[in-house]
Amino acid sequence: MNLFFSPIFLIIFCMMMGSFLGNISFRKFKLGSSMSLFIGLFISFFINKNNLSEINIPNELFNVVLIGFIASVGLKASKNIRTIISSHGIKFIILSFFITAVGASCTFLFIKLYPDLAFSIIGAYEGGLTSSPGLATALEISQSKLADASIGLGYSIAYVPGILVVMFYSSWIGKRNSSALKSKSKPIDSTIKYPFHIWKFLFVVVTGLVIGNFKIKISSFMVFSLGITGGVLISALFLGSYFKSLQFENTALDVIRDISLNGFLAIVGLDYGYTAINAVMDSGVVLLIIGLAIASISVIAGHIMGYYILKIEPVYLVGGICGGMTSTPGLACAVEAFESEDVTLGYGAAYPFALVGMILWTNILISLSS
Repeated sequence: MNLFFSPIFLIIFCMMMGSFLGNISFRKFKLGSSMSLFIGLFISFFINKNNLSEINIPNELFNVVLIGFIASVGLKASKNIRTIISSHGIKFIILSFFITAVGASCTFLFIKLYPDLAFSIIGAYEGGLTSSPGLATALEISQSKLADASIGLGYSIAYVPGILVVMFYSSWIGKRNSSALKSKSKPIDSTIKYPFHIWKFLFVVVTGLVIGNFKIKISSFMVFSLGITGGVLISALFLGSYFKSLQFENTALDVIRDISLNGFLAIVGLDYGYTAINAVMDSGVVLLIIGLAIASISVIAGHIMGYYILKIEPVYLVGGICGGMTSTPGLACAVEAFESEDVTLGYGAAYPFALVGMILWTNILISLSS
């Protein structure tokens, strides 16, 4: 295999260029780690379009960098999770089910407008809300290879627009509120920071993998599981909250977070770049617009509900919306924009309920479309 087309080289190259170009400011705006995603999208399209090579990135590699990012931000934010749950818990439950319900309602309306694209639109719902568990549920209960192909097509086309909507929302709200967050007089953090130990970090990860592997059968067609992301996040937040020795010095966690984040976004770009761009150029414009609309309306509705009705503070609200959209890239952008891991608290509180909502609404949509 040519070195320049090997997955490892491409990922590291995207991370390097993304980190370099992402830190270039234009009128006080910079893309940050998000640039790794765009570099990956471009390279993926260029290589595949010119038949230079196939990009086959092992799923295990994607999971490793995803775990690194989730575990590091979870541990950094863990000291405040119990306070947030006790004060805002019910609000995040409402927010999660509201966001997924709005997305499902939009999906149902689009199915009525384009009945021949019903299963592709359901896939666009899963992609627009970047929900792998929702996709898995749809594929499991569709009971048709043709339907599976349509669902997969809709998901692949809407996934990147879904990511971008949440990323730009997170960056926009974060930039507007980060200065206010910094200016608030916070009590001095007297928490003792412990030296970083790799075995402790990996203990959190292993515990999260075990938690994420548990499956709860709700009905013959509904199985709930937190998966890798949810399991590791819950493990990091709560173990870090209850065991003070897991509240490490930030330096090591920051390094793990930044490397994992850039790697995660680079892999997403390399994986989906050609499929998404080519589908749009070919025949997927309608599905792209539908996915973009579902994602945008869900985010806007979630912001209105969270900010004006539930009165959630912006730093937690953005995390809650990222969790409600099950969007890890959105969380990554929010952490960078706010320059605070507190965003993760909202994400962690909303994410599990968003998974339940996605599985529930996907079952209903499939039943109505069959």
